[in-house]
Amino acid sequence: MTKKPDLLILVLVWEFLSAFIALIGLVIIAVVAFPSTTVSMWGSAIPGVIFGLSIGILILISYIIIAIIAAVGIIQNREWGRIMAIVHAGLSIFAPPVGTVVGVLIIVYLLRPDVEAFFKSSKGHPA
Repeated sequence: MTKKPDLLILVLVWEFLSAFIALIGLVIIAVVAFPSTTVSMWGSAIPGVIFGLSIGILILISYIIIAIIAAVGIIQNREWGRIMAIVHAGLSIFAPPVGTVVGVLIIVYLLRPDVEAFFKSSKGHPA
């Protein structure tokens, strides 16, 4: 088994940090969408607002799930974890400016031959 690449810890930090930030986004949407349970911000919600908030909630939940799956896969040295991290990084590109920069850097890093070889050679054995 080859040595675990050093920068994978930074990829893990990004996975968990971005999931946490997306979770904060969900909380903010909840505060706006359900003002009666939090703070009365506006009177009655129109269907378009509710639809938009629902789409935002689905996107954020999906983003969180992908980030957590990627992090678990990387922790377990699984190839599918690397692939999910690449997918997550690709989605992060649409969150400028930080997400774009970090997403591109993670994609470039996870596609390096030595990193790819590590995941293919470890076959899921934790380090």
